[in-house]
Amino acid sequence: DGDVDGDGDGAGDGDGDGDGDGDGDGDGDGDGDGDGDGDGDVCGDGNVGPFEACDDGENNGEYGYCDDVCSGPGPSCGDAELNGPELCDDGINDGGYGGCEADCLALAPYCGDAEVNGPESCDDGVNDESYGSCLTSCLGFADYCGDQVINGPETCDDGNNNNDDGCLGSCFYAQSCLDILNYDNQATDGKYLLKPDGVNFQPFEVYCDMLTDGGGYTFLKVNQGQDTFAVAAEAYCATYGMKLFIPRSEPHKDSAWAIANNGSIGPDSHADYMRILGIYPKFNGATCSSQPMNSSNLNCGWHASDDGPWFVHQVSNITEPNGDNNVTASMYYQWQGNGQIQWHNDIGGNGYASTRFMCDIGDKTP
Repeated sequence: DGDVDGDGDGAGDGDGDGDGDGDGDGDGDGDGDGDGDGDGDVCGDGNVGPFEACDDGENNGEYGYCDDVCSGPGPSCGDAELNGPELCDDGINDGGYGGCEADCLALAPYCGDAEVNGPESCDDGVNDESYGSCLTSCLGFADYCGDQVINGPETCDDGNNNNDDGCLGSCFYAQSCLDILNYDNQATDGKYLLKPDGVNFQPFEVYCDMLTDGGGYTFLKVNQGQDTFAVAAEAYCATYGMKLFIPRSEPHKDSAWAIANNGSIGPDSHADYMRILGIYPKFNGATCSSQPMNSSNLNCGWHASDDGPWFVHQVSNITEPNGDNNVTASMYYQWQGNGQIQWHNDIGGNGYASTRFMCDIGDKTP
């Protein structure tokens, strides 16, 4: 072939590669890989050579594999850098509070996950330090109902959940017995404190009937110690955010009678707590003689002060009121021992007076 050594490459070195260096790879370094560095490694061949830290073949440089020069790991979970499919990577990834899970695909418990964990005392997921929320650190509460400081929308805050002390567990003053019952449907009959809107003094004691007609009737017994006409009684009740007592139904009337005659409720026990009522003629001279006195009787010329439902009796044998009256005057009501009506009568002028009377809120109806 003319190459003097008989290898056919024409170089005369006998290696057959034609470059005359005799190593057979054509680059002269003698390692046989053709890259000229003499180490025999090929980064990307999938084999970890003596001078390679890793080699994942065609995956080199991809997430979770070797880097593209085979010198070490490429982007991966644990390198403290966020890359690939990772949601987090703190370099530790032990699932500890505030850190990352081991696979870098989920956060470990942290402030803002709406769960109380680690050192947190609260975590509502918002933590914007607004009223009722949590501090941004999750280590304490912002202003809230129960901190014994009136803030936000609160009208009171006594730091407890007792609903009989005037301040409901919602941090609003109880407006009425119905208000209490709506907040706590397990509330029972008894004495409670109220502070209706517009009352400029401390909560005051009333009696709540939490059963009759579904419950929520409010009673305040008043003993003035001197004769009081309906106009003055209405004014007195108004200072408590209330009005002169109006029986709303027969059961309500019966409940009021029992409360009037219960010496453990209010100042004392006396029938005169129901001597005058907040029921008036619709116009001067209106009658309701010899017929039922209640709002269901459309022929009766009387009404409740708030035009709501009212009930005195169903009988037709009482010949009063016969018309000697005016729209601001109350009749007197005389009751039998069992709370049934015995007699009532109207007169002109200021009507009848009583040393005792009752007030109610008027928000509860049958």
